[in-house]
Amino acid sequence: MIVKKIAFVFLSFAFSPIANSQSADEIIAKYIAFTGGREQWKKIKTITSSGTYNYGGIQFPFKAWSKAPDLYKYEVTSNGKSFIQAYDGREGWKIDGFKDETQKTLLTGKQATAMANECDVELESPLIDYQKKGHSVTMEGQDTAEKKVVYKIKLTRKDGDMEIYYFDSSNFALVKKQATSKNAELDKSFLDILYSDYHTTEGVTIPRKISCLSNGQSILVITVEDIKFNLPVADSLFKPYTSRI
Repeated sequence: MIVKKIAFVFLSFAFSPIANSQSADEIIAKYIAFTGGREQWKKIKTITSSGTYNYGGIQFPFKAWSKAPDLYKYEVTSNGKSFIQAYDGREGWKIDGFKDETQKTLLTGKQATAMANECDVELESPLIDYQKKGHSVTMEGQDTAEKKVVYKIKLTRKDGDMEIYYFDSSNFALVKKQATSKNAELDKSFLDILYSDYHTTEGVTIPRKISCLSNGQSILVITVEDIKFNLPVADSLFKPYTSRI
């Protein structure tokens, strides 16, 4: 009986108004500090990474490139074939070599930034300077995620898309994000995106493992094995036609 009372008191405190009194901006500020800080992120102009994608137990190597403010490209290869998708800041494109495509398909509107790997095209988190970017946030209270007590914040992007972020109450690491899938093949399924295995590189702390689940079923696991900042990356890498100005 005493043990039950102690457990009840602990849980009551964990979810009490006192523990929940931090504002969304305070929690976001602590999350950004955990990742290395706003100024450290502003120094990063390019990110080059590689690792593996795991689709249903089958692994594929990938390479990805990001360039400020919102250029993005990734390539997945297997048996001499590749799936490539990119966004050049104005329009997107993809080519699916696994379907024997030989011509690039242009993507416009939200399709242009809707990456099939569920990654956002921005180099830095949309929560950094979110107001300047035209987004808004609301505090949604406390919850539990991945056996952790977390703070829950809803981000509404300027285009109307909404995402829910879950931050570890002990160190303010991002534990989970919930959002509607950007992958057309998943038909706008609601996804749980889990972040873990945080590592620090050149003063910036990021997750090396990202797991996407739909209705509890694993869709994709991204494992980052190597990451480098500020390597030279030409704008032409992201364009659908290299000759275009």
